[in-house]
Amino acid sequence: MDEKEVVKDYKTIREDYTFNPDIFNDEPEQDARVKYIINHRLNQVDRTLIILYADCQSYRKLGKRLGLSHTTIRGEIVRIKAEIIRIYKELEENEHRTER
Repeated sequence: MDEKEVVKDYKTIREDYTFNPDIFNDEPEQDARVKYIINHRLNQVDRTLIILYADCQSYRKLGKRLGLSHTTIRGEIVRIKAEIIRIYKELEENEHRTER
């Protein structure tokens, strides 16, 4: 798969993961916060990888799409997930501080 096809796939599924402020009325707060983090706190490369991974649900499938080994993809996805969790906890802590 070439770069244009990967970008096309990314653009096709990106809307499902786009943060929408009105989403708080429709989705659980946790989902909305994770979407916010993905769209506003991750860099473009990490955002693209995690969204493509969410679509593929497989390190091997995503590795084939991108022309990378599944172990490289796994390492990057594990790192990105850890970053999302770190930011999520940071936002949660900040929210609790402002409530006090």
